[in-house]
Amino acid sequence: MKTWKLFEKEILIVVLFLFLATVTLVEAAEPLGLYIQEYYKTNGRLPLPPSWVKVGTTFVYRMQVGAGTKGESGFTTQGYVIRMVIGIDKTSNYVAVCEWKIMSDLRGNIDYTSQIISEQFVELSSLEKFLADLSQTAPYGVQVQGGYLPDGGFYFAYASGDYQGFTRYNYKFNREGILVSSGFLEQSGSSSSVGQMELVFVKDVDLKFRGLSENLIKANPSYQYVVIEQMTGATMLYGQMSVVYSKTISEGFYSFMVNNLTNLGSSQKQILGTNVLGPSYINPDLLKGEIVNIPEVGFRWVVEGQGQFGGIQTGIYIGGVKVAIYEYSANGLLLQHVSKTHTGYLQAVISR
Repeated sequence: MKTWKLFEKEILIVVLFLFLATVTLVEAAEPLGLYIQEYYKTNGRLPLPPSWVKVGTTFVYRMQVGAGTKGESGFTTQGYVIRMVIGIDKTSNYVAVCEWKIMSDLRGNIDYTSQIISEQFVELSSLEKFLADLSQTAPYGVQVQGGYLPDGGFYFAYASGDYQGFTRYNYKFNREGILVSSGFLEQSGSSSSVGQMELVFVKDVDLKFRGLSENLIKANPSYQYVVIEQMTGATMLYGQMSVVYSKTISEGFYSFMVNNLTNLGSSQKQILGTNVLGPSYINPDLLKGEIVNIPEVGFRWVVEGQGQFGGIQTGIYIGGVKVAIYEYSANGLLLQHVSKTHTGYLQAVISR
């Protein structure tokens, strides 16, 4: 067992790194991210999630995004963001979630992404104080608003602008500190974009599993990415990715360094894994029948049988349309991942 000081330092590094690396509707550079960082520095832990939140608790958001340029046609896309809790650290209050984002445009084109991130809760009294302090120190051109709502929830907005453009973010939390809506508006020159995300419902997914083998956690696999063009079937090498085990942070929480080298450049990210899921594995106890089923929005993750590389193939569906394939070995190691993009498919295949 690690000492508290060492554990606290590791969790803080992961919190800051993941919050800055995560691309979501609510950008980490805005007050919500700053609030979480300041709260941790002051209290040595993250805001406490509601007592009923557990592994398998799933938050389902409806999301809409639009963008356009004056004098030209714009575009809109809408869909769902699904966040399922896959681990809770009782010491730091860190809540790890697997986020699935499925978006489609008016033409029926579907984009699918998934990632492991942290679910952010807030403590309303400390958020109120944070906003009061922020409003006193905000630079010229920045406006901060916020306060309690009649239902006991809390709202705040952050806006900044100059002669080049304008940006506004707004957030609403319920009385338990759960994000129930967020939005943004950005204008730059003749271009603008707008987005809104709203909590639709929360449900529990029953996940039955045991601990993981050390061999699976420390497998350190590498993958090759290819892009498959939907219209022609043409295949193009896109890049490589390696997943390297870093350390065990606490019981059931593991840190991995994910290195990406693509045609667009290279990147390195620190990502957490838990006893449920990681960047290159799944708990093998879950590879049976239906892994996740959320019929309210038509989301299913199911075992389909033998895959292309002799492993166990699973498929993710939204509204009956398959948007992703994950193939695993019998012990849970990811062998292949295929996901649908706007123009075709992205395939990752294990290379070692």
